[in-house]
Amino acid sequence: MFQSLSSLSELNHEHILNVVNGQSFGIHIKNFCPIETVEHAKDVLYQHQSQTMLDASTPYVRIGKGLIEIKSETDRAHYHEVALDNIRLIRNSFKPYASPIDQLRLLLDEVWPTGAKLLQVNGKKCFVGICRFQRAGMDLIPHTDKLERNTPSHDQSELLKQLSVNIYLEIPEHGGELEMWDIEPSEEEYQKLQGDRKYGLDRETLPPPATSIKPQPGDLILLNPRLIHAVRPSSDSVRVALSAFVGYFGENQPLAYWS
Repeated sequence: MFQSLSSLSELNHEHILNVVNGQSFGIHIKNFCPIETVEHAKDVLYQHQSQTMLDASTPYVRIGKGLIEIKSETDRAHYHEVALDNIRLIRNSFKPYASPIDQLRLLLDEVWPTGAKLLQVNGKKCFVGICRFQRAGMDLIPHTDKLERNTPSHDQSELLKQLSVNIYLEIPEHGGELEMWDIEPSEEEYQKLQGDRKYGLDRETLPPPATSIKPQPGDLILLNPRLIHAVRPSSDSVRVALSAFVGYFGENQPLAYWS
């Protein structure tokens, strides 16, 4: 189940280790981002000219590109080339307030004994802080996330666990629940479950989710994305979140974050 914290000052490295070690699905920090910051950012981000669609076949829109979207070495080069520009774009969208992604970066650096830093792939810094808009009716189907699928094999050997963080800006009144299954398939098992699908799993082939949670605007959820998880479609409005991944390389190593 999720550990619920009422303020970010309660978070410590033991909470993060509990997720890493499978003792909890994740951490839910209520009111991580003040509501006035959320309302300000919505006014800026929802009209931002940098919004782009993930692809022509889906209504999924985002600001900033995710490492998971890289399809070629040309894509990879461009991702890293604009990484810092995109970090500053998200930061500037929150001015005069602090960006929640920057607050997350500081928080991880403070609570983790050896700190936290931007992930580098082939010596190049990654982007962190992608803003995702899940429009009404869109089903973010069951799936898992693994950095190993998106990085060169020689640059991933030290990663032990992967966590995922979402900071919510808008949640629909109906739908938008985060669902999690107590299933962490190996890559071979996942590919077998996926079959011929290009992305994700058929919900009908899975048992009912082990838990579900509905965050509110301003909340933060940190979870283990290697467990199968999904987001129910909304029926009335867009679902908006800032997203990041966090890499765990051992208790004596810094955390690393990216999007």
